[in-house]
This record gives sequence, C-alpha cells and structure tokens, in this order.
Amino acid sequence: MDVASTCSVDRVFLDLKLLLDKLNVMLRPGKIGYADVGVTFLKIEAAYLNITFLKTFVMCARKWRHCNDLDLVSLPSFLSCIEDTVHKYEEDIHSLCLMLESDALGMRDVGDEVLFKFLKQIKSFKQAIIQVYFALASSRSLESNSCMPVDELMEFIDLILQNLADLTTTDLCIVEMDPQVGAQVQALESKLTFLKSFIPFAKLRGTVDIPALLLAHFEVVTLDAARLSYMCSCWDDEFCNPQFCSMIYEQQQKITPIDFQVYEIYMEVLRATRSSKSLHNRMMDKRILNNFNDSLIGCLWELLCCSSSFMDSMKDEMGILYAGLRFLRSILREQQEKMNEQNEKIGALICEAGIIICSPSLNRVKEGEVSFLESTEVLDCCDMLANTNTHLKHFKDQISGSSVIESLPSFHSLRAPEVSKTSTHMLSKGKMPIAHEVMVGLDDEAEKVIERLVSGSKQVEIVPIVGMAGLGKTTLAKKVYNDSSVIYNFHIRLWCIVSQAYNMKNVLLQILHSDGKHSRMDDEFQNLDEHALLQKLYQKLKGNRYLVVFDDVWDIEVWNELGISIPDDKKGSRIIFTSRSSNVASQVEYGGKPHNLRPLSEKESWELLQKKVFGKEDCPQALHGLGMEIAKKCKGLPLSIVVAAGVLATIEHDICVWEGFAESLSSTTVSDAEQCKKSMELSYEHLPYHLKACLLYFAAFREDEKICAKKLMCLWIAEGFVEIIEGKRSEDIAEEYLMDLIHRNLVMVSENRSIGGGKTCYIHDLILEFCKTVAKEKNFLQILRGYDELSIFNEPPNLHRLSICCSEEDFIKSKLFCPDLDTLLFFNATPGDKFGMLNISSFFCIYKRLKVLNLEDINLMLKELPAEVESLLCLRYLALRTAQPMEFIPPSIAKLSHLETFRLNSCTTVSLPDSIWNMKKLRHVHVQRNCIILLSSSDNVVENLSTLPNLDTLSNLCLYLDQEGENILRRIPNVHQLQIFNCGGRNRKNVID
Repeated sequence: MDVASTCSVDRVFLDLKLLLDKLNVMLRPGKIGYADVGVTFLKIEAAYLNITFLKTFVMCARKWRHCNDLDLVSLPSFLSCIEDTVHKYEEDIHSLCLMLESDALGMRDVGDEVLFKFLKQIKSFKQAIIQVYFALASSRSLESNSCMPVDELMEFIDLILQNLADLTTTDLCIVEMDPQVGAQVQALESKLTFLKSFIPFAKLRGTVDIPALLLAHFEVVTLDAARLSYMCSCWDDEFCNPQFCSMIYEQQQKITPIDFQVYEIYMEVLRATRSSKSLHNRMMDKRILNNFNDSLIGCLWELLCCSSSFMDSMKDEMGILYAGLRFLRSILREQQEKMNEQNEKIGALICEAGIIICSPSLNRVKEGEVSFLESTEVLDCCDMLANTNTHLKHFKDQISGSSVIESLPSFHSLRAPEVSKTSTHMLSKGKMPIAHEVMVGLDDEAEKVIERLVSGSKQVEIVPIVGMAGLGKTTLAKKVYNDSSVIYNFHIRLWCIVSQAYNMKNVLLQILHSDGKHSRMDDEFQNLDEHALLQKLYQKLKGNRYLVVFDDVWDIEVWNELGISIPDDKKGSRIIFTSRSSNVASQVEYGGKPHNLRPLSEKESWELLQKKVFGKEDCPQALHGLGMEIAKKCKGLPLSIVVAAGVLATIEHDICVWEGFAESLSSTTVSDAEQCKKSMELSYEHLPYHLKACLLYFAAFREDEKICAKKLMCLWIAEGFVEIIEGKRSEDIAEEYLMDLIHRNLVMVSENRSIGGGKTCYIHDLILEFCKTVAKEKNFLQILRGYDELSIFNEPPNLHRLSICCSEEDFIKSKLFCPDLDTLLFFNATPGDKFGMLNISSFFCIYKRLKVLNLEDINLMLKELPAEVESLLCLRYLALRTAQPMEFIPPSIAKLSHLETFRLNSCTTVSLPDSIWNMKKLRHVHVQRNCIILLSSSDNVVENLSTLPNLDTLSNLCLYLDQEGENILRRIPNVHQLQIFNCGGRNRKNVID
C-alpha cells in the first residue's frame, strides 16, 4: 500500500465537502436550478455522510492497528482494503469538483454513475466495521493500558459527535426516518459531550494525568458510541424494523460515562485538593468550567425528569442544586475581569455537584432498579446534596452585591388572577365592522412618495420612509401602496414585514404570498429552503415592473441576503423601506434619498384626535379647548394620539373627567418616546381589570405577528380571563373583549372577517414593548428570547406563564425546568429548519400543572402522543404540530377531563378515539388535515348515544354520510361551527356556521 493511499479518505472527504459547498452557492437564483441537480445533490450528500463515518473509523483503526493486546490480525489488511477502495474513486470525485465550475449538467451526468458505484462500495464495508468496533471495545478492560493519548481520544470523540450531528441535520437525516432512533442519537451526544467536557475540567483542576483505569473506561465508552453511531447510519430498508429500534435503545442505555467500576476513581479526581492552575487563559478556563457545568445541568435535568422515584425532600434539594448550577452558568457568561477571580470557587462547587449528580446509586434509582429508601448510598447523597446547596448559597451571598447579580432578571410576586364573575366592564358591540384607518396629514407626504415611485429613473430605486417609532411610517406606506396610480403603474406589488429579529425564510414566504395568489401553494413553499425561495422570488419579479415594500427594516443585512433575488430590468421598479434609521438605505445599492416623515402639526393632531374619539360627529364645544391641549401634549405622534383617543372614547365626555386626563399627561418637556410611553401607561390604567390581562397577553407573541383572533380568544378562555355569564357563549364574550381593545386603539386588525370582526390582529411594536415591561414587572408573564436568556433562567416564585421564542435545538440544549408553570407558549425562532423535537415526554413529566401548552410552532417528530400526556390533568388548551404521520390519538387523552381546546396540525388524517365522547368540557377541536371520530359498536344504537354538549367548533371532520355519520352529528348538538369532508368525495366541503 503506497503512502498516498493512506490519505485517500481525507482527500475524498474534502472534495465531497467542497462539492456540497459549491452546489449550495450555485443553487442561489440565476446560477442553476434545484430541479437540474437535485438528485445529484442528494447523492453527493449521501456520499459525504458515508465518508465522514468512514473517516472516523479509519482514524480509530489506525490507532489500534499496532496495539499488541489486540487479537485482530485482520485489522491492518481490512484498513488497507478500505483505503485502496476509496483511492480508486479519488480522481473521479476530484474531477467532479473541477467539472462543476464549467459544466454543471455534465457533472450531473458523470457524477450520478460515479457516486452510485462509490456508495455501493462504501456500504459493503458497514457490517465489517460494526464488528470491528465491537471487537475493539470487547478487547478493552480496566486492566488494559490506553491505546490513545488523551488528545487523540478527544479528537476521536469530536469526530463521533460530528457524525451524530450529521445524522440529525442533513437531508438524509435519521430523524426523518425514525424519531425513536433520532432520540437515541441525541442521548448518545449528551454522554459523549460529558466525557469531552470532563477531561479538560479535570486537567484544569490539577489532574495532570487522567488515571489509566478511568481513561481505559472512557475508551470503551467512546468505542461503543462509535459503533452505535455507525449502526444508526445504516438506517435503510435492511434495518428499518422495530427490532432495530429496540436494539439501538438497549445499546444506548448500556453506555454509561461513569459506572460503579470507575466511580471511586472519578470521585478522587474531582476531590483532588491541588489548586486549579490555568492551562490557557482566563477566557478558555471559563469555557472549560462552563462546558462541564452544562453537562452536569443536563445530567441533573434527566434526574429531575424522573424525580417521582425520589422522596419529596430529595426532589426539593435537587431542584435547588439545579437552580444553583444555572446560576453558576450565568456567572461564567459574564465578561467582567473582576469575576475571573471567582473561577477557583466555581470550580470547587462544580466538583461537589459532579460527585453527586454522577452517583451510580442515584441513577439506579432513576432507572427503577432500586427504591429510594433501600439504598444507603442514596441516603448519603442526600446529606452531600444539602451541604453542596449550602455552599452554593454562601457563594451566591458573597457576590450578591456585584454587577453579576444585578444583571440577572428581577421578579415580583404579583399575579394576575382569573377574572371573577363580579368583574365590571364596558362591553363593545362584538361584531361591529372594523373602521378603516383614519389618516390625517398624510396627503402631501403621500404625493411626494408617489411621485418618486411612478416617475424618474428606469433603474431600480429604493425609496426609504424614515422616522421615529409611532410616527406613521407604515400607515403612509399602506396609503401609497393602495393608491390607484401606484396600482396602475406596477405589474406586481408585494409587501412584507421584516422587524428587528427577522427570519429570512419567513420574510421570503411573506413576500411570495402577499399578492394573494399562492394560498394553495403554501405547503409547496413551506417545504422549500431559502435558496429555492430566493429563486422563486427572482423568477416572480424578473421581467416585471414591481413594487416591493419592506416594512420595519432595522438592519442592512436583510437587503444583503435578499439583494440577489431583486432583478433590475430597467423597467422603473421601486422598493420602499420603512425604517427608524436613515442609515439603512444609504448603505445599499439603489438607495435613494430618505423621505423623512414629519410629525403632525397641532391642527392635524387635533383633527386626528377628534376623528378617533367622535367619528363623524363634532366635538362638544365645552371640550374643544381640553381636546386641543391633549392633542398638543402628544407632540405630533399619531400613535400617542390614537392611544389617548382610545381612553377619551371610553370615559365620560365631561369637563372634569377630561381635565383630569389632560393633567395626567406629562406637562413637562419630555422626549417624544417618553410622551408616547406616558400615553400608553394612561391607556392601560384606564382599562377594566379583565382587559388588562387580555392586553398583556399579547406580550407572549412575536413582534409584528399576525395573531389568529379565534386562537387568541381560546387562549384567553383557557387562562380564565373571560367572565362566565349564564346564557352567553364564552367565545362571544371574548370577542367583545377583543373588539373593546380594538376600539381603544391598542390592538389593530390585520384581516377582517366577512361577517364582521377581526380574523387576525396585532399590536404596534411600541405597545408590545410596553406590554412586555408591565407583564414582567407584575410577574404576569415571563418572555425568554434565544438561548442566552433560556440557559440562565431559573423559575422565580409565583411565575405562572412563560413564553419562549428560540430554535428547537436551543430549547433542548437549555434544559429548562419550571415545574410550577400554568402556561407554556413556544414560538420557533427558526421556522422551516429541518431540526425537529424528537421527544416531548419531558413536557408531560415536568410541567404537570400546566393549563395551557402551545407547541404548535414546533415540528414534533412523533407518530403518536406519548403516554405521559395523561399526567397533565389540569390542561385546558393543547396545541401541537407533528412532522410525522400521527394517524391516531390514544384513548388516554380522555383523562384530560378539563381540556377545552385541542389543536393538531398533522400531515395526515387522524383518528380520534371513541373515549373522546367522555370529554364533556371539550369546546374546540381543530385538526389541520382531516379527523375521523371512532364509535364503538354499541354506539350505533341511538339510545346509547353520549354527547359532547359543550363542543363549539369541530374541523376538519371526515364523515361518511350514513347512519354512523348521522349518529356522530347527533352527539354534537350545540356545535357552532362545523367543517365536514364527505369521505366518499373529499372535493365536497360543507361549512355550517
């Protein structure tokens, strides 16, 4: 075997990676279509996935090839066979990289054949590789010397972790094939991450050489993990069966980073009294501490999820330790130099925690192998746990005056209770049509902008509308966008809201759908990646004179990403930016002079206030002077004016009352933003108590999110905000609440219903920020955005609602534990990502007090609901989305006797169990595709019918129009809205409202 061939695997790995990177770039608009090379792309990705696993094996086999204690005489020859085989394809694969730049279609034709043969050869090694891994692990023992130096073992762990990550993130990922196997992959990742974090931590704490016996154990664990990861990569028709899934689970469970055999050695390492000595620099030391602390948090979180095995006192202490470790995580994130001196104390505390958390006795209790009271070792852990918690408390007290503590969230103990029957409120007319936006003082501004849109250069030009928050930028853009001369001038008009924290895929989907012509293509667009969507946009705009509005642009980065899909055909196309920053447009190609929006004059301010308070009627003369004074104090800010008008419209039109309101507005010189905030504070204080809770609930949603009004009202009802009035539907009362907030100018309608009222609604971003602030101050709702906030959050006393917006991956990584929550609302920060949540059993194990659980924004990789769902006995609202075909709901769901709303976004028809007829409080059932309700044989007898007397809405019910179908309809006598699909012909859709 020549020397060159020993590196063939590495070189082919690099060429395949280069091929993927180049294709990803070329798939952008105007380069090459996915339809042309999509199949080849998947083959390249499959080859890349296989070569990465092969690379890991070759690295491992090279290290063990010369070990004397191995009884594997065939290993060197097997390794040579692999490398020689790869070497045969090295030149062909390298030529594909060169060909791609000059002839992509030619590369496709040649590449398909080369890659097919290459994959066939690589896959032929898989069974033998699995056997070699098994033999290597079996040959190791605690008496053996380690074959790998620590640095090489760490490199081996890194390669396996990368392999596991590839299994769950590529287009060919194992997650999409079987969620159960994917869950085992994630569990394996956690175990290897523990080893990877422990070794540097031990060195940092003064262990120069990891004890040989411990290192030998780590090698066995790593080899077993490598074998198991390779087995997971073999997922295809040959292995696709329940036995394979069960075997993967059993093998994963047997892999234990710290077991009884090495626990004493592990404790000795952590108890070493030698002083911590920096190996790198302060920042690297903190990273090492943080990584091991994160691993311990993950291990402790697993224990807490199974805490029913432990006594209450032990569970409480474990919860305190969990909060303490998350506190250390927040300290380690601090960048202040003065906190570096705390590293030694933090390291000692982490050592104490590590000894307890990794105790095999605790883990045996968790697995149910022994009972809590039977294990003296576990009882000893109780004492150690209490001592460690005491030490953590002392440490926290010592630095309680530092800026670290001050930077942590502060919480208050106030709670907004449910609305009682004695609440008093002013109800508005529920289905009163929404009035058109009142526009004052924008005619001259609109004329200037329209002139720039319909005349001037034929080159694409950006027209920025710039001004402070609440000045009316979006209102002006809407007026211009809907102007008849603009509609006539442009072939295509598109609109999207960008916002401060934007997601590029969401922005693209908004643009492509905004012309109202693609509602039937939603599913197709949703499944496309950003590159494909950029290409769709380019194709849509190419050759047309278009107007595209980007509302609420904060950063130039959005244009840098979108610019390649904006063609310039010299047809006079225009782009409008609305932004608070005049710098945004000046930084981009085609950027024009900003149109700086002026505040309203005093006369215009008074005109707007009058129209919002009195409509077409005149203001009483006695209130004229006070009204002008109030308008003047709003400083020309339309948002401030309409919010103030919302208050004036609901209070008595009396001189004394208006004088009091005018005095409450700031009479001193304050900034425009402060004046706007003051208007919102006054508007909030004038709300009836029940509307305060409803308004603050908007803080749970994302900026500029168009919220489904029906869904929002169901949430309000489940939360207990809506008063129960005999003889009235709760939904009608909730709609009156929403209309009241709309009439007070605090909530805006984004889409109207044909029968009156709002279909979707939203609030201005300034009002949203106000709601967030008040909700947090009153401990009404805590909002967590992104991993940085999630990872250091500890549940404060009396917190009842939590809204989370992050990626699914960050949520899993954060290991959040808030067992006392009433409400958990989850919003995905990266919609469209392939990552899916594999296991939601933890939601049901941890959050047993939940009344509201909204996971509708997560792609759940589930084919069935976990059995643990029945433990959420208080649940009133449950919303889920599944990316796997969930064909039936288990009968145990009937144990959720308080459930009122059940929403399921499924990709297939779902069978609801016959036990659903026992859920007497059920009011709303919505299944995104279709649902079938099962009946037992005796239920076909009319006399045996049991009903759902409170069911209000049901969609989308797939029904046979026969005797059984008639029986089902008889059992929902009070349904208000019903969507039926005839099972005999799904094109026929009947809607009863």
